[in-house]
Amino acid sequence: MFVLGIILAVVAVVALLVAVSGRTIPKTRRTAWLTFAGASLAAVGFLVASCITVVPTRNVGIVTAWNKPTGRTTGAGLQWTAPWEDIDEWDASGQTYAHLGEECVWVTIAAQRRACIPVQIEWSAKAEKAPENWAAYREVGGKSRFEVFVERRVNPQINGSLTSIFASFDPLGAVDVTSGDAPAPDLNKTYKEPLIGALTSALGDEIVVKSVAFESPRYDDPTTQAIAAYGQKILEARNLEIDRANAKTRAEITRTDASVDQVARCLQIAEKLGKEPGLCMGSGVSLTRPVGQTEK
Repeated sequence: MFVLGIILAVVAVVALLVAVSGRTIPKTRRTAWLTFAGASLAAVGFLVASCITVVPTRNVGIVTAWNKPTGRTTGAGLQWTAPWEDIDEWDASGQTYAHLGEECVWVTIAAQRRACIPVQIEWSAKAEKAPENWAAYREVGGKSRFEVFVERRVNPQINGSLTSIFASFDPLGAVDVTSGDAPAPDLNKTYKEPLIGALTSALGDEIVVKSVAFESPRYDDPTTQAIAAYGQKILEARNLEIDRANAKTRAEITRTDASVDQVARCLQIAEKLGKEPGLCMGSGVSLTRPVGQTEK
């Protein structure tokens, strides 16, 4: 608009010179005056319009002069600049890195296994870094400078941080060693703060991380099979231990029953022969020796 306003202003000046020229015929002079008036009004309108920019809510205005950043920024709302200056927008509103459900992020975990991590990260760009980041990125393929910044700067750092903190994650560690069950791990409890720390370290000068939320992870087929096999081994070992304990108990019961049977038979023989039952209470009771042998 500024350039168009300058062109109209030049037209107005030329029309004015023609109108005040003494050699101009009356009809041409009237046309020149009308051209001067119209061009002047249009030039003023375009120049005023070039000074006004409306910055959307929660955005930062990047003040530029001849498409180069001046280092100044504005807030949202109606903003005034010099006619040769312009304001480009930089999104400072809340952004969402959402990869949930089937759109989870695949990472390599312990033992070169693979896990798909469903995660949502809420973040926003820092206004004070807007001019620098605006100047560092260019519009590519119809994407704004901010969209290119997110695609080339923010998202790769988030993906890298996820890969880093989950490198030692071992889903076999979540298997219950007493039952063999494999409950879903609570990633929010274990990895929320480490991820926020990693992102703050990598992007803390440029963005603010507001929240992180995980859902239950998924695994590739080899990892799923490994978890099931590990749980089965735990279950088999537990059953073997129970079987051994039961066998020991049965052996004790058998020995006790045998001893009770000998005493009971001795008492029956003693009663039949009319002998004292006290001799059946000793530990050396033998059924191969007649109870009444010592009596004459």
